[in-house]
Amino acid sequence: MKQQQGEYFVRKASGLVREFGAMDLLLISSAMVFGLVFTTLQFPWFYGFNPGANLALSLMIAGIPFLFLMLVYWVIGVVMPRAGSDYVWVSRIFHPSIGFAWSFIYMFAVFTTAYVGGLTAFAYALSIAVNMWGLIFSSPGLVALSAFLGSSMGTFYLALGFTLLFAFLSVFGARLIKGLLYFSWGAAIVGILLMWWLLASISPAAFAAKWNSVMTTYPTYQALQDAATTAGWTAPVGGMAAVMGALPLASLFLLGGNYGGNVIAGEVKDVRKTVPIALLLSLALGIIYWSISGFLTLNAVGENWFYALSYSWEVAPASYALPFPPSQPLLLSIIAYPNAILLALIFLTYFFGSIQILFVYFWVPSRYFFAWSFDRIIPTKFADVSHRFHSPHIAIAAMTVLSGIVLVLYSFTSWSTAFTLGTVLWDVAYVMPALATVVFPFVKKDLLEQAPDFMRKKIAGIPLVSILGVLCSVSFAYMGYIAWSNPLITVQTVSGVEIAIGIIAACFVLYFVSLAVHKRSGLDISMALKELPPV
Repeated sequence: MKQQQGEYFVRKASGLVREFGAMDLLLISSAMVFGLVFTTLQFPWFYGFNPGANLALSLMIAGIPFLFLMLVYWVIGVVMPRAGSDYVWVSRIFHPSIGFAWSFIYMFAVFTTAYVGGLTAFAYALSIAVNMWGLIFSSPGLVALSAFLGSSMGTFYLALGFTLLFAFLSVFGARLIKGLLYFSWGAAIVGILLMWWLLASISPAAFAAKWNSVMTTYPTYQALQDAATTAGWTAPVGGMAAVMGALPLASLFLLGGNYGGNVIAGEVKDVRKTVPIALLLSLALGIIYWSISGFLTLNAVGENWFYALSYSWEVAPASYALPFPPSQPLLLSIIAYPNAILLALIFLTYFFGSIQILFVYFWVPSRYFFAWSFDRIIPTKFADVSHRFHSPHIAIAAMTVLSGIVLVLYSFTSWSTAFTLGTVLWDVAYVMPALATVVFPFVKKDLLEQAPDFMRKKIAGIPLVSILGVLCSVSFAYMGYIAWSNPLITVQTVSGVEIAIGIIAACFVLYFVSLAVHKRSGLDISMALKELPPV
């Protein structure tokens, strides 16, 4: 006797409501690509290893494979607009076990790299800002607070506090989430404009004079550059060789724009228009934002000085004479000194203008728990939805617990070193949905008509959507290889590889155990392969 579709899934309707519009989705997607917290150490990290590289040109070239990715995710979001839609995509085109194992390692890699790593950078940014206040205003209390925030325990407490706050906001639904997004983005825009204005308002000569007058207990502006030169730094030549060599690190500036808009596609209005707007605009805005910010930073403090300082910090740390890194909050605070209002604005905008970024990287992964549960791979309780707030509160609780566990590992063990592998997995993970897009027109012909019109056209008899899938899979496989083989990006450890393999193997085991348990009850959950989850 044929089973009814409703039996394959937890219920006949998801319980989620389409409450997010085009602007909401653009804010979510953009937050995952750029923001104030990401500027904390991004520029010294990039320029320390790539002196002379033109960041804007590197980003535009690196943006080509990301354009392929956005087009692929446009298809995924439009054809299968469900919670965790790339999981649904892979599982329905290949196999549920593959979709589950792939989406879990992908979710976990992004969550660990972007959310837990981002919280650490956030605590670091606050520590630097508070330390600058302590130094400038000769306040031992602020210096002590800065030291606490920069410690493992201080970072852990701050991160745990924000995790609990984010869980509260997530549970109480779209209204609070939208309020947070718009408020935090408002603060971020003020902070971005303030950063650009401060950087544009000073010349390298004026910055050098200010550095020497403010940082009196540390080496002078010129002494820092001389120390780097003694350690082996030389003025870069630049050119296309430098640009191409910088592509692996430039690509990391653009990761994330496809993540939020796709995973919550089941809660988005008018996906055919909303999804492509969010995907393509977030990519374009990310390139523009990082290009302008990088250009202004170098012009404000002096190209060679910043290259040299970054070289000392990253490549030759024995020559680095400062007790804190050459961060953006540090540079901005020196430019703003002694204006207390501007110094306060720098601190407040970095604080409030970074929250939306961290929030979306916490909130979005809960939809994977919901989707796995809706397919009955994990306990169906995770698919419960609040009737009042339309939020999957049990899935959000699961993310909160997972956050606490990973934060402990990240803060007090060598986990952070082992899971630099997360960046490799983040890149390589896109190969799977891209390959699914290659075969999609041949195995899901009934759904092909839902793809954007231009993607259904054929070139030499091959659907354009399949060609895009090939280009995307090859591009990100290559970028994953570069990230894996580049010690500047990935610290290769046996434990890191074992963690990744162990997670994937555990997911396959869990799927087939769940399949066997449900079969004993007369329900074949693998039949979900033939059906899309209900809206």
